[in-house]
Amino acid sequence: MAEVKTKKSKYISYLLRFLIAAATLYLAVRKVDLRQVIKILLGIRLWIFATGLGTYIVGQLIFVTRWCMLMRVQSVDIGYWPAVRLHFLGLFYNNCLPGSVGGDVLRAWYVTKHTERKLEAALSVFVDRIVGLVGIVFMAFFSYWFLPSGDNGPQFEAKFLGSDFLTRLITYKWLLVGTAAAVALAAVVFMRSEKGRGLSRRAFGLIRERGLEGLRKIRMAIHIYYRRKLALGYALLLTFACQGVCIIGIWLIGKDMGVTAHIKYYFIFFPISWLLGTLPISVGGVGVMELWLKMMFVKVCAVPENLAFALASSQRILWIVGSLPGVVIHLIGAHLPKDFFVDHNKSIG
Repeated sequence: MAEVKTKKSKYISYLLRFLIAAATLYLAVRKVDLRQVIKILLGIRLWIFATGLGTYIVGQLIFVTRWCMLMRVQSVDIGYWPAVRLHFLGLFYNNCLPGSVGGDVLRAWYVTKHTERKLEAALSVFVDRIVGLVGIVFMAFFSYWFLPSGDNGPQFEAKFLGSDFLTRLITYKWLLVGTAAAVALAAVVFMRSEKGRGLSRRAFGLIRERGLEGLRKIRMAIHIYYRRKLALGYALLLTFACQGVCIIGIWLIGKDMGVTAHIKYYFIFFPISWLLGTLPISVGGVGVMELWLKMMFVKVCAVPENLAFALASSQRILWIVGSLPGVVIHLIGAHLPKDFFVDHNKSIG
């Protein structure tokens, strides 16, 4: 009986995410000619798409470099290529399955199989995510204030900050309210399920048994990161490089499609879409991200609706294709450790 309730709760959670994805995707495709969108996507030159995909892959390799550096701060070194395999495994779960943080949980779980410093390794994933989110905010903020926007800049700025933008936000207020209600309902359903109560009991039990030791280790790990401010600064620079390379790839695809928006707005709108995609309310951020990107490029940059939706869809296509190595890695078990522990004895200076 408990198993049936657990499965029911799980299915309800997935159903809510699919409903939110479907609702936001509907709003994104409204007033869009899908046949024209498909024509635009098929019209992308193969070498341009390959370049965009290549920049995305390069961006992920920079991402792994950042994560490895954050692990070495905690005297954890699992090797670069094992980290690449774990990253692409998590990438597939982030981009193709419900929620955009599930892949991070999976990555944190499997990295503990590669080292004895399990808590420190798992914490590196959390810190890596925080650095990435901070980088997203900084990227959008600095791009808005410091990147030149060309001849049409003043006109675009007025549209971005004007009443039309605020009116659009008010138009979708019930979508925001519904999203918040769905998240709250999912949390209630989970906590009322046998699985939710069981996980809560186990969590409190672990806190009682190991809480003090775990908190001590976490405190020490955070203290190490605090002392390595230069390393965190370097991680933030790698974040900008990772995100910047990916955005340039999408910009090239947009140029090939005929999108006339200045690159500045790619550096503003796409990072914000990634931030929205991290909310665990949709299936990999489907619909939420596309709706935001289409709305911004149409209203701020005067891009035609079909073209704006095609541009937003091109990012999703890049992500899915770029995440496919994660499927292979999972199927052949390449994410599992094969050697002995390889931790450093000392953290980097």
